[in-house]
Amino acid sequence: MSGTTITCRKLGFLYDGEEQPVIQNINLEIARNQRVAIIGASGSGKSTLCQLLCGLLPRSGGGTREGEVLLDGIDPAAAPIASIAEAVGVLFQDPDAQLVQGIVEDEAAFGPENMRVSPAEIEERVAQSLAAVGLLDRRLDPVRRLSGGQRQRTAIAAVLALRPRLYVFDDACASLDAAAQANFLQLCFTLQTEGRTLITASGRFDDAARAAQRVIVLDGGTVVLDGPPEELLRCCGEQLAQLGLLPRPPGEAAGAAAGDKPVPAATPPHSAERHAGKPIAAGSVPAAAPHAEGARESAASPLLEVDSLTFAYPGGREALHGIHAKIYPGDWVLLTGENGSGKTTLSRLIMGLLPAPAGSIRWQGEDIKGMAVYRRAEQIGYVFQQPEYMFTAPNVWEELIYSLHGGVPVKKRRELSAAEQERAGFLLEKAGLTDRLHMSPYLLSQGEKRLLSVISQLMLPRALYILDEPTSGMDYAAIDRVIGLCQHMLEEGSAILMITHDPELIKEHATSFIHL
Repeated sequence: MSGTTITCRKLGFLYDGEEQPVIQNINLEIARNQRVAIIGASGSGKSTLCQLLCGLLPRSGGGTREGEVLLDGIDPAAAPIASIAEAVGVLFQDPDAQLVQGIVEDEAAFGPENMRVSPAEIEERVAQSLAAVGLLDRRLDPVRRLSGGQRQRTAIAAVLALRPRLYVFDDACASLDAAAQANFLQLCFTLQTEGRTLITASGRFDDAARAAQRVIVLDGGTVVLDGPPEELLRCCGEQLAQLGLLPRPPGEAAGAAAGDKPVPAATPPHSAERHAGKPIAAGSVPAAAPHAEGARESAASPLLEVDSLTFAYPGGREALHGIHAKIYPGDWVLLTGENGSGKTTLSRLIMGLLPAPAGSIRWQGEDIKGMAVYRRAEQIGYVFQQPEYMFTAPNVWEELIYSLHGGVPVKKRRELSAAEQERAGFLLEKAGLTDRLHMSPYLLSQGEKRLLSVISQLMLPRALYILDEPTSGMDYAAIDRVIGLCQHMLEEGSAILMITHDPELIKEHATSFIHL
């Protein structure tokens, strides 16, 4: 198998309705069988470039392309779909956008079936691709019952089953646990040894970038750095940190992102007292010691108690068994674990999106079994793993203030108070979205979508915020913004339960850990 050569000459792209191109004047030559990492902060143009390479833009997504893109001399925007499918396979930044069949093995078979591959070879491709991502034993499972990381692995398997000459992986590790990330890196090595060309895109100088032969850095839609990873790390470390692609020195990051003034707020939802630091247990797994900086004052009672929680999905698959935990006001708890370990399931049980067994979860001493979802939502803010699931408004501003008017038509809404206006402006500034007010939430970069989903929950102070993978796929500058926003939540007296595969980036701020 030989890879694909890629040529981009004076490449630019402008989305419909936008005034500024998202990428411009990109000139690249990528050799056959080369492994290249494209990295850049949120909004730098990485995903747009990936979609131009596979022909999705402008063929399906609209917009105007300038310049030239060639894959072995073929323009992906004009060539027949069958030719493009043989040349390039792409994993989108949002894997759910390309999962269409509903059953894991059907997802892997979908591409080869459409390419009229023989049934015997389809079976071979399905088995090999699912084995490569560790999902062979889940091949008959409904996709909707998988965790976010397992769905991402399913999408990777679907791309592998195509067996193209060029693989484009856009943020392929965003929702993967550490073991799955290591497996993905080994998979990339195997594909390259087989002769394929590989492109990975991410918002960080991550392990995939370090393992590449060449790293291309985008900023503002243009190429600002291009070279071997070890050379860029040696010569351009400060510039990479300024772009948010490498971590900033400890102590600088959160303060720089969050600023010094407090978030404008209404009266806090509860007392800001903190309890004396106690470990939080998850089943039989011992938790890490609580954060050591400063002894916390005793709180009278926990906000949330989980006691001997066991939960199985219809069909008998047990997702959680014997979970015990307590969360007090002022806690910042990190919830970690492998893909499919039950992290999102636990958060949905707390919110009432799944039915919790009676007596297993108590909110401020009350069994939540009979508590309506809207009552929980008044006191618990919930940020979904997929920010698109939350969006209901046509632009960023309307999405931010949606909770203040609850969907009341524009003509019937009351005027926002001065305090609400101030809080909204502050949150937009700290999320870096002040120049995105009139943009559709769906047209934001993935990192910007996640920041919008967080600040939209912060418009109304709540006692507890549950954040499901808020830093997934983010560059380090955006992660700093999330950390700064979380610190303000704590200052208002709230507690945070954060599901994350990035504990090493946040652990110095956390008070305790739950590992499933």
